[in-house]
Amino acid sequence: MSNAMNTILASGNTPPWLPRDVAEGRRYAWWAQIMFLLAGLIWFIIAIVDITLYAIDGGPGKLAAGIFGFFALVICFIASVFLKKTVLDAIDQGRFHDAKNDTLVWILIGLFGFALPSILLILTYVKLGDALAAQAPTGYQPYAPGTVQAQAPGQPYVPPPVPPAAPAQAPPKGAQHPAAHGPHTPMVRCKNCNVQFPTFMHTCPNCGKPKDG
Repeated sequence: MSNAMNTILASGNTPPWLPRDVAEGRRYAWWAQIMFLLAGLIWFIIAIVDITLYAIDGGPGKLAAGIFGFFALVICFIASVFLKKTVLDAIDQGRFHDAKNDTLVWILIGLFGFALPSILLILTYVKLGDALAAQAPTGYQPYAPGTVQAQAPGQPYVPPPVPPAAPAQAPPKGAQHPAAHGPHTPMVRCKNCNVQFPTFMHTCPNCGKPKDG
């Protein structure tokens, strides 16, 4: 029985970690749920009375009022249950933005509960809006339209084009290659194949002929 009541009716205890505006908004939402349940009970009594009068005296007006009473009873009960799931539970879980958006739905449906739930939920909406505005970073500005482009699903990622590298410049005319500044190695020319090779080598690396002298 207790579990069933916890599923239908939210706890009246406000979590201590909630910001002040959110805590006040949650209290308004909790009273709105109570008003939905009371409105459902009132509509149930109205429906029973009208159906009873219709059974005794007849009259289509009493029957229509009784049917509307049962319809309003169902709407108020469903609104009470889902107000807990979408607003009160969302607040307790820290999902303040979701709770604020869902409050608008129950403001409209609250018109079936003698407008009292709607008034309380309007206060909840305002308090949640104040809390979200206070949490926004200073100087926060949303992205300007067109500055963010979404990639269509299924398309391969295309990296941005890389700017072309600057062409290598030829050294000034008359400049020597850096390797030319190294020590010069004496060379000798092979008399057999006419290939030059360093003088410290005893044979030609091309044909293998011994170096003369």
